Amino acid sequence: MLSVERVKELLKDKNISDKEAEEIRDDFRIFAEIIFDKWMNEREKAKNNEKKEEPKI
Repeated sequence: MLSVERVKELLKDKNISDKEAEEIRDDFRIFAEIIFDKWMNEREKAKNNEKKEEPKI
C-alpha cells in the first residue's frame, strides 16, 4: 500500500492533509479492485465462450 507521503508525491501536492491523502489512496484502491474484478469477469466470459465454440468430435 502506498504511504501518505508517496500519495502526496504522486499528486504533486505536499500541502494536502494526511487524511485527504489517505482517502484518495483508499478510493483509488477500491477503484483498482473494481477494474480488476471487471477484467477477471470479462476474461472468464471469454474463456467460457471459447469452450462453447470448440467443435465436438
